[in-house]
Amino acid sequence: MAVNVVQSALSSRRFNRWLLVLGVLVLAAGVIAILVTKVGNNSGTTENANPTGPPLSQLEKAQKNIRFPADAWKVAKQFIMTAPARKNLAQAYALADDNVRGGLTLAQWKTGNIPVPYFPTTEIIRYNWKNTNFAHPRDAAVNLILIPTEKSGLRTAPFQIEVVKVGQGAEAHWVVDYFGAVQGPPVPSD
Repeated sequence: MAVNVVQSALSSRRFNRWLLVLGVLVLAAGVIAILVTKVGNNSGTTENANPTGPPLSQLEKAQKNIRFPADAWKVAKQFIMTAPARKNLAQAYALADDNVRGGLTLAQWKTGNIPVPYFPTTEIIRYNWKNTNFAHPRDAAVNLILIPTEKSGLRTAPFQIEVVKVGQGAEAHWVVDYFGAVQGPPVPSD
């Protein structure tokens, strides 16, 4: 009996007409609501009138770039010629900081199973891709194109190295904080 009532209501022209009118009214209300919230609401701003946090004048200023320090570049070159090539790993360990060492001891590092990509290099080319090179008094990063040895079977590839200065005064020295392959510009093959 209840099925017949619902079925007869749904097949009624009068019910279908009111259902159509109700649908049109809901659609119109939705369109009006969108127009009011997106287009018609120009009176207020979305920015907080009373922002929290320190004033901008107290925030740390961006460091100015300096010329890439010669001592930092010397450390970077020594590291690239040792760790990725798996040569003189004790020297490479001394040139790396804890981020690059990955928690390995010197004995573990000397096995050659290290968190540095294998890439024996014959030539290092520095380049600046998308302005990602920087040098500050205590840290510096540079993009590189490394050309592998012929017998390695590897292709020329882009890398990035970051060095940081640790220690103070006469004890201060540069160490490698990051070294890895990066997605960069296409490097032509031979």
